[in-house]
Amino acid sequence: MKRSIALLVTCVFVTGIAVPAQANGTKTNARFTNTEPLETVTRSRSDAAEAAAQVPGSALVLLEALRWRGRTAKQLGLPTQLWCADFMNFVFKKAGAKGTASRAARSFLQFGKKLDGPRVGAIAIMYRKGPNNGHVGVVRGTDGQGNPIVVSGNHGPTVTQSMYPKHKVLAYVMPPDYVLEDMANAARAAALAKQ
Repeated sequence: MKRSIALLVTCVFVTGIAVPAQANGTKTNARFTNTEPLETVTRSRSDAAEAAAQVPGSALVLLEALRWRGRTAKQLGLPTQLWCADFMNFVFKKAGAKGTASRAARSFLQFGKKLDGPRVGAIAIMYRKGPNNGHVGVVRGTDGQGNPIVVSGNHGPTVTQSMYPKHKVLAYVMPPDYVLEDMANAARAAALAKQ
């Protein structure tokens, strides 16, 4: 009985401390009233999928790319140098569709519909010095400044999620509808096979 009373008193005390200042009638500092980020940044794989669901088929691209985070080119069976486009084609193949079949990152500039800005699940093609150089990956979100957070291969030795400066982005593209349909059909077939 004494233990139950002690637990009850502790709970009441903790609840009293945890009550927000507004509920106690005290004023809060106005500079802390709006602390929401300018843009939503997805924090987990399921958040990313929910955001990607706004663009049909894009969730499949993003989730497949996220599945391979931390893996090296060698672990994925890809060439070990300049393999970002190889990784994107690998993602499409694993999702049941065809990519560009090119090792060039800039080949994705002609792959699908160009977008006016970053979208979760879109492909970001970025500039690197040189006339044909580039980098490519899947957009997971943006930071508060509009810089894309991209999941890509060949960022260091592994598949990594990183923020890239928005001024480096050449284009954002959404894969063609037929590619998204192929991926959706492959996902449905895999789900039926599990049943």
